[in-house]
Amino acid sequence: MGVCSVGVSAGSADMNITREWAMPNRWTFTIAPIKKLLDRYVGDGTEWIDPFCGTSTLAAHRNDLDPTIKGCSHKLALDFVKEMTDQLNGILFDPPYSGRQVSECYTHLKQKVHMDDTNSYFYWSVKREVAPKIKPGGYAISFGWNSSGFGGKLGFEIIEILLICHGSNHNDTIVTVERKMNKSILIPPIIAQPGGIQPGTHNAVMYP
Repeated sequence: MGVCSVGVSAGSADMNITREWAMPNRWTFTIAPIKKLLDRYVGDGTEWIDPFCGTSTLAAHRNDLDPTIKGCSHKLALDFVKEMTDQLNGILFDPPYSGRQVSECYTHLKQKVHMDDTNSYFYWSVKREVAPKIKPGGYAISFGWNSSGFGGKLGFEIIEILLICHGSNHNDTIVTVERKMNKSILIPPIIAQPGGIQPGTHNAVMYP
């Protein structure tokens, strides 16, 4: 099946959008068009971070909650990125794509599932923690069912989107490539809602 590509302007960056077809695979980075894209950006993986690495060894700093995955740490993603120092070249952000997938993954690994694990806080907390640690000109490459990425509030601009159609009723895999802008980052505040924040949860806060 052919490749469709179009260039558009988005803010200060020229953004390229490409659509390709490929068979789905639970190991995202082995899908041919995605592998080709990563080869262009990641290089030897020096000072790249992958908090949900699975079997991938592309990034120098790797983590996966599954203890059977070899050659990486086995921590919650947020705890892992908190340990990282500044001046990262980039992040590969390929978490479970929905709250249901998170719940299924945690259940399989006999991990307790909390409310924060199945809502937007699960993704936002990791992005917010790691964003300041990526150096200007570095990259955030996000995978999922949307193109939200890290966003301008965390200091990033989209430069490329790759849509992978898997046919039939499969959701597309959407790859969003963002570049860290050479300016200070405005980290959006956590805004408490009436009633306050409940101990051990974030169900009473709003994330801009």
